[in-house]
Amino acid sequence: MATKPGKKPGRTKTDKKLAAAVATVDELTAELKTLRARVKTLEVEAETWKKRAEKQRSRVQKVRAKAEKAIAEATAKRKKAKAKARQAIADHPRAEPLALRDAPRAPQPTWTVAQLREAAREQGLAGYSRMRKDQLLAELI
Repeated sequence: MATKPGKKPGRTKTDKKLAAAVATVDELTAELKTLRARVKTLEVEAETWKKRAEKQRSRVQKVRAKAEKAIAEATAKRKKAKAKARQAIADHPRAEPLALRDAPRAPQPTWTVAQLREAAREQGLAGYSRMRKDQLLAELI
């Protein structure tokens, strides 16, 4: 379309709207590119944290296994020492009457939990209040 003399050739409303839309698309494209780069960065970070978490889980399992083994060994040693002390008392002819005089009565399976806990408290057994009847009997006998 030819311009009339005296009017400046310029942009029409449609050209202006198109230019604004193109600028908006360019801005959104640039923002999308930035966001995609950020997503990639975050995915890499997430993988790093997942690897660290797995490593920590592995360490926890190893420590837990070592702790359980140590507890089992300590319990076994304690039971052996207890049995050895009882055997030493039983084997010694003169020590037996003295030991039996001050020793509490041997617990029976017919005793109540309250009676077993009382006996455990008298013997200084740690953690007796949380033990079940069968555990108390095993520790006291």
